[in-house]
Amino acid sequence: MYKIRLLPILFFALAVFGSSIAIGDAFAQSANTPELIEVHRDWSVYHYGTGANEICYVFSKPKSQRPKGLNRGRVFFTVTHRADGTRNEVSLRAGYKFSAKSKPFAKIDNKEFSFYTGVQEGDERAHWAWMHSQDDEASLVRSMKNGSQMVIKGTSSRGTITTDTYSLLGVTKALEAIDKRCQ
Repeated sequence: MYKIRLLPILFFALAVFGSSIAIGDAFAQSANTPELIEVHRDWSVYHYGTGANEICYVFSKPKSQRPKGLNRGRVFFTVTHRADGTRNEVSLRAGYKFSAKSKPFAKIDNKEFSFYTGVQEGDERAHWAWMHSQDDEASLVRSMKNGSQMVIKGTSSRGTITTDTYSLLGVTKALEAIDKRCQ
């Protein structure tokens, strides 16, 4: 299976949610601190690292989550480019630990895209899900560029089925930005 590296996830979480934590100016200027580059409608563009460690990604949060009122953690979706030539690496964070039997999927128009979870991999990243192959990721990204919304469903370790709806407004321009930034 196609695995994502843990270090970029940690940096990503820092970028997205670290703004609520006071960070010293010197640390904020570090090459290893994610930097918000631009925003295109509902998608943000981030960059960090240099040279062989350079990473760019687009990020969005769902516009709606169901069922409403659940006590979930952070929920978001990313597409990442890396200096090593990796393109369109897709990942999602559900905000809960997935069930071992969960088969999360994204749906854009009439196309469904399946994911595997950290629980299925037997590791500590139980809140995360990824696509099975680079070909699957490329197909999903093409559909994202042509669609208006993406619906993601998954099942928590408590058996709750969740539905997260993401706007795809701005995703094409955001992806173009990381194409230019991280070649």
